[in-house]
Amino acid sequence: MTIYTFNLLVGYEPNGVDVAQASRALMLRELNASAKFVFTTWPQPYKLDYYLSLGHRYEELLHAYVCFTDQDGYIPSLTVGALQQQFQLTRLDLKKQDETEFLYEFSDGSRLIFTMDPCKKGCVRYVDYLTNGILLKREWYGTRKLVTEYFEKGILIRRSFHNQDGHIAFEELKQGATWLYRLENEILVSQTEVMRRFLARLSLTQEDTLLLDRAALIAFARPILELQSPAKLGFVFHSEHEFENGGLYYEYYYIFKYAQRFDFFITATEAQKAVLETTFHKQGLDNATIYALPVGHLDNLSYPDGQRKPLSLITASRLDPRKRLDLAIRAVALAHDKEPNLNFDIYGKGVEQENLEQLIDDLGAGSYIHLRGHANLQKIYPQYELYVTTSQWETFGLTLMEAVGAGLALVGFDARYGNPTFIKDGKNGYLVSYDETMDEDLLVSDMAGKIVAVLEGNLESMHQASYDLAKKYLKPEILEAWRKLLVAID
Repeated sequence: MTIYTFNLLVGYEPNGVDVAQASRALMLRELNASAKFVFTTWPQPYKLDYYLSLGHRYEELLHAYVCFTDQDGYIPSLTVGALQQQFQLTRLDLKKQDETEFLYEFSDGSRLIFTMDPCKKGCVRYVDYLTNGILLKREWYGTRKLVTEYFEKGILIRRSFHNQDGHIAFEELKQGATWLYRLENEILVSQTEVMRRFLARLSLTQEDTLLLDRAALIAFARPILELQSPAKLGFVFHSEHEFENGGLYYEYYYIFKYAQRFDFFITATEAQKAVLETTFHKQGLDNATIYALPVGHLDNLSYPDGQRKPLSLITASRLDPRKRLDLAIRAVALAHDKEPNLNFDIYGKGVEQENLEQLIDDLGAGSYIHLRGHANLQKIYPQYELYVTTSQWETFGLTLMEAVGAGLALVGFDARYGNPTFIKDGKNGYLVSYDETMDEDLLVSDMAGKIVAVLEGNLESMHQASYDLAKKYLKPEILEAWRKLLVAID
């Protein structure tokens, strides 16, 4: 059985779905389950680096467009020496070298830059061709040349995928503002049609499973849903699927329309599973198979090296409007009136940064509320006493899991689904009463009161309650949950 995950998304900001997919990759790897994670478009270098940094491995990645070639070795394996010989370069041509690149310069002003792969030491990932400092062409290498990209005034205009003998098997061609695709002698006018051809080449059997992580505005949704295949089809809900008024979120339109097409669904919490069952029932579907399976795991519980910083608060998330960090800042500023020595650190980046900086300045809170940007939080979490979340909903909340794994007390809105999963009211923190219609000033006041209650309460007991809760999310527990799921869908 092979589990194909769709998809590793290119062109969007990093988010929790990516982290969940990387956790899944680790779980399946340790269970010796065959897994492929699909790039439905060719990734730019920084995107590929990002996914590899999360823990994905080259051999588990499947590039849809490469499947149109006869190449199966796209892990970088050619050394600088091998390519120097292939390009007939000499030591005199080499002008600069370090761990990341080798620069060759020629009398006509043209250059070649070998960019090294960060994961496969000593191997070249791609070669850039430049004239007068302008990028004209980029060649990607595996065991041989794999992909060639062509640029015009710095803009990509064509991408060719090569067979082992160098001939072109598939091409992307930019025509104005749109793209065309050439597969052998056929011209395809949409990525949807390309994905149909890709899926046909997978030769799926009843032992295989297609697992969808995203379903809105994606070219492969329709081809997968219409695919005539014996493979099983599952979908993972990574976000809220239903408004409080009962309306369905637009991004799940296809999922609910074709719900009968799916063999199973996965939610991150038991709470969302219950709501999803009710949603399906309202649509006349009572036989849907739904599994609740955490989308992340903890490698271990983390403890402070010494004492936690007194009166220290933390939150970590994308600086996104949905996270409502403005409410967190206002609540902390109000709590500061009663606890003037508290400090609040906000980790993450995003589109709201400028607005949040302005709010902190307007409140005169710059001395105790700080935007810290991105950081590796594993060793940072245990330094704090309290985690604050004002997200309006979290289907799981990876940062909440990490916070309880570091023993923090938590305060957050009583909003679906992650907060009540990780915040046990009165035990490891407090839930703030919440619904979408509540007055924001009241929400801020209530949250400020809960923050003060935690800081003035029995923090040691709350920290221990979080550690106790976190144990169910340790790696062995999640591995066992995955093992049971694989048995169930086999």
